[in-house]
Amino acid sequence: MKKSITNKITHIILAFSACVIIFTAIGQGDDMFSWFRKKKEVFLSPEVNGIVTENGQPIANLEIIRALTYIDGVERRDTVTTGKDGHFHFPKKTIFSSIPNKLISEDRVHQKIVIEKDDQSIIGLWGTTQPGIYEIPEYTEKLKFLNCELTNPLVRFEFKNNTNEHLNRIATSICRWEVDYIPTYIIENGEAKYKIHDGNFKILTDRFTGKRVEL
Repeated sequence: MKKSITNKITHIILAFSACVIIFTAIGQGDDMFSWFRKKKEVFLSPEVNGIVTENGQPIANLEIIRALTYIDGVERRDTVTTGKDGHFHFPKKTIFSSIPNKLISEDRVHQKIVIEKDDQSIIGLWGTTQPGIYEIPEYTEKLKFLNCELTNPLVRFEFKNNTNEHLNRIATSICRWEVDYIPTYIIENGEAKYKIHDGNFKILTDRFTGKRVEL
């Protein structure tokens, strides 16, 4: 009996609270919900530096494209051209959006840095999905310098996650890093085809047949 009375009181309180919120909103007009429309800064990409080579020789006048897509579905592209030393640079990129104010918002940013060749093929210098709307140091560290050799295969690799040591960050690239770089799969035709054992490119197995291979 006491439990039934308590439940009724709880329902009355909740209904009263809801009415107060509704009438307050009506009385204040748009002011009550104006914070939903306020825009927050969304971090899309840190500053990027890199160099492109082929068989060890710098490639000049090569068009590099950076494509950044927030959950609004808009792909924001910018393009630069490599210098005579093969170097390229992109500035830090942010936008302002009201989406983060939504009660349910799975914020993330798809980052791609690619070379689009005349034959329609794409060479991936960087590809990942960065969670949230704020800068993440691990990604920024990787994009400080991309050492991109065009003859390298595209690989899926892992690097440290400062907020969860049991769940590494993941990206794809033909570029290479000397530290904090664990290549796990060679990608062909858009899928992980060869498993790289212990980060050693000389120890590979076909992901589908399990057979040892040499590339």
